Amino acid sequence: MNIKDIVNVRFENPKFKFDGKRMRVLQERKVVDWSSAIILQMKTRSLDSISINPNYQLNNQLINLKSPDQCYNDLSYAITSKFEHLSMNKVRSPVHVVRWTPDGRRCMSGTATGEFSLWNGYGYNFETILQAHESSIRTMCWSHSGKFLVSADNLGIVKYWHPSMNNIQVFQGHDEPIRDISFSANDSKFCTASDDSTIKIWDSNDSRCESVLSGHNWDVRNAQWHKYKSLIASAGKDNLIKFWDPRAASELYTLHSHKSTLLALKWSLTGNYLLTGGKDQVVRIFDIRNMKEAYSHKDHRKEITSLAIHPIIPDYFVSGCGDGTIYHWQMFNETPMEVVTNGHEFTIWSMEWHPVGHTLASGSMDNTVRFWIRPRPDDGKIVNEEDN
Repeated sequence: MNIKDIVNVRFENPKFKFDGKRMRVLQERKVVDWSSAIILQMKTRSLDSISINPNYQLNNQLINLKSPDQCYNDLSYAITSKFEHLSMNKVRSPVHVVRWTPDGRRCMSGTATGEFSLWNGYGYNFETILQAHESSIRTMCWSHSGKFLVSADNLGIVKYWHPSMNNIQVFQGHDEPIRDISFSANDSKFCTASDDSTIKIWDSNDSRCESVLSGHNWDVRNAQWHKYKSLIASAGKDNLIKFWDPRAASELYTLHSHKSTLLALKWSLTGNYLLTGGKDQVVRIFDIRNMKEAYSHKDHRKEITSLAIHPIIPDYFVSGCGDGTIYHWQMFNETPMEVVTNGHEFTIWSMEWHPVGHTLASGSMDNTVRFWIRPRPDDGKIVNEEDN
């Protein structure tokens, strides 16, 4: 008995009860599989990978598409500008943060209704949802070891999560919304930035507040621990970028380069540069070795609301704007490599790459999580079957 027959019988006889012995209709679901790039890398690892240039004009060369870590010399093969999938909950709600699990099998999104949504890392389809917080989720951060996740909400509550999504610990971190969380290099500490204009340093084991960093005159929107140094960079609505020594709980240096509120801050992969963006529509790159501005990217048309650094290629990053546009940049190059206009309908609040670097996830005020991949050979071109 198929679905139409069941519907017809129910319509004719309301007391009809289905016994559950029908087969579900099979549906094709597209997935993005990065294994071919890894297999190619393993197959050719004894050779000079940079000298291998496959012929991308042939569709059968798709299997030879390089993995992102082999695209240092030509970033055009690594740009994740092709829209692949849109994911949205049944109950629509703005997405404030997106994070990939450390193993890359799932992408998590935190929404304004306090829910965690988990999306499959291959097909980007919905997997599960849970009510994680009672108020809007503002930030999430995985420990470097991948053993636990820390999330925070609009009420200033901090929660620990096991990778199985079991809640381990709950405590009141701040009295105002928490905007950012970042772990130290060895995961023994983490810091939280809040609208109460303070940054707090916490012990990861016993959830004890060790020190409070006070110096900002307004909301602190970002606080990021350095990749390997005992150094924290913070930024907020007072237009200031501050550097802190978490051991002495003291301020080290202040930068006054931005002219308006700062909304995004990220460390480069090498840790030598700090990238910042905000309402002045400029991404500024600071060299912490001399505490001076090294470069600025100025082609944005709206405020910069999010930044993401590629997990493998050190000079590749993206910026998301208030009009839903995504800019793909190479550091110290004034022209963007790619501009995705109307990537989202409204403000992009969060972006993050898959650990392999082949997919970019973005979360927005338009209630959606969108996934972006690398274009395949001959995308958008008419293929002549006789030529192939």
